[in-house]
Amino acid sequence: MTPKSPPPAHIWLWLRTVLTLRGSVLPNVLPLISVFTLYSAGIVAAWQMHFPLPIRVFGELTNNVVYNLVLGLLLVFRTNSSYDRFWEGRKAWGDIVVNVRNLARTIQLCIPVQTEAESQRRQRILQMLTGFAVATKLHLREVTDNQELVPYFNADELTQLQQSRNRPLQITLWIQDYLQQEFQQERIDTVRLLELNQFLNAIIQGLTACERIRQTPIPPAYLIYLRRLILVYCLCLPLALVTQWGWWTVLVVGVVGFILFGIDELGREIEDPFGFDPNDLPLEAICTTLAENVNTIAGVNALDNKPPAPPTPSDSSLLQTH
Repeated sequence: MTPKSPPPAHIWLWLRTVLTLRGSVLPNVLPLISVFTLYSAGIVAAWQMHFPLPIRVFGELTNNVVYNLVLGLLLVFRTNSSYDRFWEGRKAWGDIVVNVRNLARTIQLCIPVQTEAESQRRQRILQMLTGFAVATKLHLREVTDNQELVPYFNADELTQLQQSRNRPLQITLWIQDYLQQEFQQERIDTVRLLELNQFLNAIIQGLTACERIRQTPIPPAYLIYLRRLILVYCLCLPLALVTQWGWWTVLVVGVVGFILFGIDELGREIEDPFGFDPNDLPLEAICTTLAENVNTIAGVNALDNKPPAPPTPSDSSLLQTH
């Protein structure tokens, strides 16, 4: 068992987590909080100057059971649906990693090579498996630049990828073509081909799951309705508090605004888990780890920081469909 941290260290870790800004939603919701605290200050000032305020009409709305119940349910739905999308995306990437490892391992150990050319073809396919993960990351982030793919593909392949609407899928076609050629040349039997195809199909399933999450956002009607309820609540809350709390109303509205806007913003950040936000999936780290795993399987020194040499155009012709 891992020993627990001593109480002072645990307290310091807790406080450091509370005070950190990276990954926090506070910087994003602070403008909205500021607007409503200023609005609350205006309400308090108007009340102290005896301006007529609709306190009896709107002030009781924040205490309404039905209103609070609907608002609470929508906030729970917002958080749960966003986290479900985040976790489903992580599981899909986990499936990609597992099946890329299995496919690389089986190709390396079960497809025999007798010449240098055959060995190079096999190494090229293992490079493509790493390139598939990087291409999937770029595809989900809608990044059209292929600079990150240069270490894994030659110039002809990069040109084809640049013209393709689905770069990861194009890479799986090249891998499938290689497996089919190995089968036709009787280097692998039917059982082994079926096993390799199952790994490749599972990789495509992981890609499809990520695309489904990316291309199917939460219906906007839920978000519109939730944000309208939050807006009405924050507009009415100062009217409900001003007669009893006075200037403390500004602080209370700020805290309540932080809670409500924070939950909404947190859901917005994690509902698309493939982006660049601090709360999104660490796709760079996942791809780096997968590259090291494939290099280890291929017998390449994973500690060598030099990227693999770009293949020559002649290598690409070996992988094209006959």
